[in-house]
Amino acid sequence: MKKVFAVPDILHARPKEQVGVDLGGNHLKFARVIIHANKRELANVAHRDVTGLSDEDISKAVKTTVEEMRAHEPEVVVTIPAHLVITKNIEIPSTDPREIMAIVNLQASRHTPYSREEIIVDYIHVGTYKQTYSRILLLIASREVIKRQFLIVEKAGFKCAGVLFAPEAIAATLDKFLKLSSHDVPIGSLHVDESSTDFMIIFKDKPVFIRSIPVGTQHFFEEKERYHLKFVDEVRGSLEAYESESIGKAPHMLVLTGAVEATEGLDTMLAETARVPVHAVPYFRAAIFPDEIARKISSVRHLSFLNAIASTTAMPPPKVSLIPEEIRMRKDIEERGRELIKTGIFILSIALVVSMIFISKIYIKSLFLENLKAKYAAVTAEAGKLEKSFGRATTVANYLSTRGYSLEVLSDLVTLAPYDLELADIRYDALGKFSLGGTADSMSVVFAFVDKMEKSPYFKDVKTKYTTKRKAGKRDLVDFEIGATLEKKTDG
Repeated sequence: MKKVFAVPDILHARPKEQVGVDLGGNHLKFARVIIHANKRELANVAHRDVTGLSDEDISKAVKTTVEEMRAHEPEVVVTIPAHLVITKNIEIPSTDPREIMAIVNLQASRHTPYSREEIIVDYIHVGTYKQTYSRILLLIASREVIKRQFLIVEKAGFKCAGVLFAPEAIAATLDKFLKLSSHDVPIGSLHVDESSTDFMIIFKDKPVFIRSIPVGTQHFFEEKERYHLKFVDEVRGSLEAYESESIGKAPHMLVLTGAVEATEGLDTMLAETARVPVHAVPYFRAAIFPDEIARKISSVRHLSFLNAIASTTAMPPPKVSLIPEEIRMRKDIEERGRELIKTGIFILSIALVVSMIFISKIYIKSLFLENLKAKYAAVTAEAGKLEKSFGRATTVANYLSTRGYSLEVLSDLVTLAPYDLELADIRYDALGKFSLGGTADSMSVVFAFVDKMEKSPYFKDVKTKYTTKRKAGKRDLVDFEIGATLEKKTDG
């Protein structure tokens, strides 16, 4: 008969889910990703028009949309588009990341009209030159803008796992989506969205130059020819700005992506004007997109979901974090609190287990002791009787062994005492302390008597307590008292 083994529930645990949210325009854009052990799977995309809505209504829209996407307790990642961030290419006289960050914090306010308290800063390391200098792409975002988006997500009832910079995520995933290699020479990327376009120069999977172009698909629908020309001029100006800063080599091609289905003919105009090969590539046609999601993205011609998708599927995850410092500190405190609770529970669990082990051992030993007592109760009773009998016998034996000892001591004293010494007082107690007093004709008689007592087997520690001379008629007498300790009598 075959045995059936139950699979532990932990093996069927639901994988983590993450939802990327782009709150940077009139349309909210969402990408739901299921996180497995070794991959991230794009499960759904969605959008919601929030034109003219208050922040409270936008929070409700976020909550409703995430629920409609059937996401179960997801982490939410806010993605910040390029047009909400000020970018500057600068040089820093250091290659130490900590020193670079310290210098960035000091210099950031010089590159923006805002005070240091009003901005959040981070950077992307572009490269090193002259061995001691670093080129970085400085990122400056308004604290109020970021905090507003963070709070919108939290008011919707979701945990905000991070605030990421969309161009960094797009640069990291461009090769993955479009099968392009940017490891040897830079490439240019034009990510077209509803209200703006992100111009990026990408080298080794990192954006090294970013410029936001205020032209998007909504402008093409309004006046196509006019905005096509403006778009081309903006791209040409962006290329010239990149080359003027001597950041790196010129890009060998431009990739037009995002909402490219709304940019018909734009790639040809760019190729003729910029003199660089231009490839219009819809990102959703990449092999990693399921057919159903590709059709869903394609049906929304004026929007790009690439910001939200790239921020949640980028591997490794983007490094730039634009979380406000006070929120980051709060998250750290909450995380430490959770860790302390876990540690406390763990310690209590160990203490409980150890206590149970000791209690069980004590209980087992007490049962064993009770069994021994019951087993040997009769023997114990007989042993008690024998112990009493032995005690009585010992008492009688001690009495018999010491009987007559005092007479022996007195007999020895009489033998030791000379004729010219008179004993008048003899005392001793139960502890063996012995003293005697009397009168002698001279001091020498007393000292001779003490010497004899010291040699006697019945006395030890013999000492003269006092001697006093006096006259009795014509005689000179000495009164004395001697102290000693009686030696205990041994058997035999």
